[in-house]
Amino acid sequence: MSDYEVRNIRTDVLIVGGGLGGLAAAIQARESGAEVVVLEKGHAARSGLAGSGIDHIQAYVPEFHQRIGYTETDLADDQYAAGGPGGLNRRDLAELYAFNSAREIRRLEEYGLRFRYDDHDPNQPEGFRLVPQFHSVPTSYHFDGRDIKRVLSDKALALGVRIFNRAHARELIARDGVVYGAVAVGVREREILAVTAKTTILATSGYAARLTDGGAAGGSFETFGAPTASVGAGKVLAAKAGARVVNLEFFNLAPPGAAFLNFSFSAGAPRGTWWPAGRVVDADGTVIAERFHDLSVDEPDYKAKYKEKLAAAQAQGQKTGRLLAEGRSLYFDVREGTEAELERIWWALGNEGKCGVIKVNLQNNGGNLRDLRIPLRRNQRGGAPVLSGVWVRENTLETSVRNLYASGNEPAGLGNFIPVAGAAVVFGFLSGAQAAARAAELAAPPDFSAAFVAKVESRLAALLAGEDGDSWRDAESALQALLANTLGKQYSEQSVRQAQELLDQLRRSLRLRAPGPHEVSRALEVDDLYDLAELTLTAVRERKSTLGPFTRLDESLWPPEIFGESVAVWYEDGAIRTGRLQNAKS
Repeated sequence: MSDYEVRNIRTDVLIVGGGLGGLAAAIQARESGAEVVVLEKGHAARSGLAGSGIDHIQAYVPEFHQRIGYTETDLADDQYAAGGPGGLNRRDLAELYAFNSAREIRRLEEYGLRFRYDDHDPNQPEGFRLVPQFHSVPTSYHFDGRDIKRVLSDKALALGVRIFNRAHARELIARDGVVYGAVAVGVREREILAVTAKTTILATSGYAARLTDGGAAGGSFETFGAPTASVGAGKVLAAKAGARVVNLEFFNLAPPGAAFLNFSFSAGAPRGTWWPAGRVVDADGTVIAERFHDLSVDEPDYKAKYKEKLAAAQAQGQKTGRLLAEGRSLYFDVREGTEAELERIWWALGNEGKCGVIKVNLQNNGGNLRDLRIPLRRNQRGGAPVLSGVWVRENTLETSVRNLYASGNEPAGLGNFIPVAGAAVVFGFLSGAQAAARAAELAAPPDFSAAFVAKVESRLAALLAGEDGDSWRDAESALQALLANTLGKQYSEQSVRQAQELLDQLRRSLRLRAPGPHEVSRALEVDDLYDLAELTLTAVRERKSTLGPFTRLDESLWPPEIFGESVAVWYEDGAIRTGRLQNAKS
């Protein structure tokens, strides 16, 4: 057995994951009167996809949107339309986000994050800075989000939330279709945390790019797209507890975009950090993608005209991609920006973590934005599951297993929402309220943790047994190489079967060793990756028809599938089971 000390903890609400969604859930649950524990495998003040900061977060903004005739229903429509293959995206979740976003996102302002500015655009009320990103009109606040994780972490701690950092959740304590908490490994303190809880919230990252080697490997800090700890752990935890995990087969290799060195760019498209001055030119200075010019808030038919401008900008972005694929030399600049626009971009670079490096480099080398001319290249980005995650009951965030909730970006059926902060925050607050309300109805649960603790102890003993064996980095690279030739491609029964056989061989030969705390943490992540790979290949094989980014070469061999059915996978008695779930239509 391992020499890790076992520590037993009781709480009302347990939250697995300390990102935006997890901390929002913790704050809300605590404000609702529940005792709250958070397990975070990094450090909650700076972990997760927003750990280095964000400069934008999307929401419904009544002061602006009501003035242009854009409703919360319009926002839900926009998100539903962008959600991926018809029938798999969830209308009820799009509405849950849209109709709660105005209230929940503005709570961040109450905690001290700045949303209003004196030098704001007169077309945008209340001092807000709004930019277009994912919808048909501007729906993203440009705000001071560099320290969003620290602010939420401090708020949670001040309320009395107990946060255990460097605590890697390994097992949900599940029995007879009910979850009673989780067991985690405290890698720094060499302890096993057995947390018994009335309700549990999964708030791990919805992203799982490390299944392939497309620039997001956990050990590759040379590529931003990003170095990430996102391994799909929440999906694995849920499936092992018997909760239905759906849509894993939609592992989409993102289309190539424009990049400078290791940083992805929106290449002049009217959104994000570089809005609105970013443009693309060729070597002769010919404009390929024009800078964006905003509309007056009082423009007649604002919504229709804005959609036209966005469509034109998106077409120019597609042209940029085609020219880069043909080998043309293209460059990104903000040369046509006004002084006020350049100052705003400079400010935004300091809040968006991935762009902060560019700002520091410019400062250290005496550069300025107007002289900046960035050579672009075709960015072969890695992929991630699209629409996938833990299935939740209609109009709630409770999973198919009793007292287990999915939060942040973990609920399935949100499509292109996966990497975006707004849904994480909104669903975080909502899940915290739901889980706390359920916990208030329940008596103190029995402690069923012993068997799960023993399983974790056994795994740790194997990892710590001697110095010889496979490193986590080699094991992860081998898995990524295998799946890079499978996921996101055109599938057949034979190709998926061969990939599964190779994965089985790789797992049988693998002997992971972890001589220190860092290696233990990474080895546990690799365990999650291998489990997620097996679940994903099972889902790929179960889906028999071409749909959206999923392509089946031999679909004629199978009966037609029912519209709107998601492939569900989960573990039962140690084996993977499959089934179908009909998505909510409301």
